[in-house]
Amino acid sequence: MKKNLIKSACVSLAFVLCLGMAPGAVMAEEAEVDLTQIAQAVETADEIAPLPNLFSARTSAPGSDNPYFFANNPYAQGGYGMPNCTAYAFGRAYEILSTTPNLAMGNANSWWAYNQSTGYYPSGSTPKLGAVICWGGSSDGHVAIVEAINGNTVTLSESTYSGIYFQNYTYTIGAEDATSVGGFQGYIYIGDYIDAASDTTPPSLSDVLVTDYEGEGIKVTALVSDDLSGIGQVYFPVWTENDGQDDVIWHEGTVEGNVASCFIPYSDHNTGLGDYNVHVYAYDKAGHYAMTATSITKADTFTSLGEVALES
Repeated sequence: MKKNLIKSACVSLAFVLCLGMAPGAVMAEEAEVDLTQIAQAVETADEIAPLPNLFSARTSAPGSDNPYFFANNPYAQGGYGMPNCTAYAFGRAYEILSTTPNLAMGNANSWWAYNQSTGYYPSGSTPKLGAVICWGGSSDGHVAIVEAINGNTVTLSESTYSGIYFQNYTYTIGAEDATSVGGFQGYIYIGDYIDAASDTTPPSLSDVLVTDYEGEGIKVTALVSDDLSGIGQVYFPVWTENDGQDDVIWHEGTVEGNVASCFIPYSDHNTGLGDYNVHVYAYDKAGHYAMTATSITKADTFTSLGEVALES
């Protein structure tokens, strides 16, 4: 019998995916990721109607360090700051919008006519969250902001010229003309909002897909949705199993329609081999979140040079 010695070497690059919902992990072959659903969601992202913005009622007076009511408020800059209904209402609208509102710069009884002439904001006779309510009674009129609607009861916030610095005030829908200074004109709708307190459930998070991208990093996609307040942010904390969480980074993803995605370069985690723990946290605008745990293993597997015996 003669033995021939043949030297051989084998070099391979392996990526093993594990996918599942926390707290337990589910192997990739058991996870049912609907690739068609994700593809369709990407294609229709621009067709999804925007959700209303989240609204939090103001129940206390703004501090003097609040720029919407003071430093950046044109009424305050012009010497007509709080207590003053126009200075307050302008500041509160500014605060809600986070941008300068297009409202009249004059007495309160000019606000309704100004908006009607410009058509900048829609208007009507039904209260909505964040709306500016306008009265034309008395010599100067009055304006305030709708903060809450509970059944037929409306809560507003207001300030009054040379009088009340700040207060919340309630009235009954349909009795606007007999409220405040009278001469109810209507509501100016500066935006479309929902009450933050009405959203008590976490968002939906599903169909998480984790793949290696050209050996450069990890590409993660997931379907996220929240029918009430909408998706706020989606984060992808990632760390390697070696040495614990010394390299953990909370990567912020992007959301288009109901598809969240993120690319995590291996270089952000020292390009190390081994297990990469990938978690996904989807937050809605009310602060609730859903979480799933995912992992990918990056391994360079080398078979050492050796001798294979062949018999002949």
